[in-house]
Amino acid sequence: MFSSPAAPRATRVYGVEKTGSEIKFQVKSRLKVIEGVFENWKAQVVDLDPARLEALQLGVQAQSASIKTGYVLEETLIRSENFFAAEKYPEVSVASKKISSEGAGRFRMEAELTLRGATHPVVIPFALELNGEHEAQLRGEFEFNRKDFGITYNMTLNPIEDLVKVIVTLKVREQGQEAKQAAPNKN
Repeated sequence: MFSSPAAPRATRVYGVEKTGSEIKFQVKSRLKVIEGVFENWKAQVVDLDPARLEALQLGVQAQSASIKTGYVLEETLIRSENFFAAEKYPEVSVASKKISSEGAGRFRMEAELTLRGATHPVVIPFALELNGEHEAQLRGEFEFNRKDFGITYNMTLNPIEDLVKVIVTLKVREQGQEAKQAAPNKN
């Protein structure tokens, strides 16, 4: 899924902490804003080095059937062939391709979104907050047109807008740091 770093060096891999992290979406209809979260997902963050952020690689995979909105009928409709087609396409994914700085902790990620078997480019503006040398939080938002992915279903009395907003918050820690921080100093 990821390309190799340009220069050979030690790769820093980060684990994502589920507490403090979430992947959610919002889409407006005539009557309300429909909001949902993915309960089952995983993410990989590699080479999170503030001095070389262009080397950052991010991948997120969410299980289509794990969407929760708080309303069973909405969840059933979203998982159906009309929207995610979760049985046929069990995964929604985002993979980074290129990162560029926009200054003051703000960045721009060019990525690919795969949904319902179709892949399209997306641009994800995101903020990066460092918490020490080994922890960080990434928060990004982007929109995509659902029709680009074959999601054309609509309701006559409650039409749904074409643009879907996705909000991703990832709290990450460099793998192996928990043990290093907890271990007593033996010097």
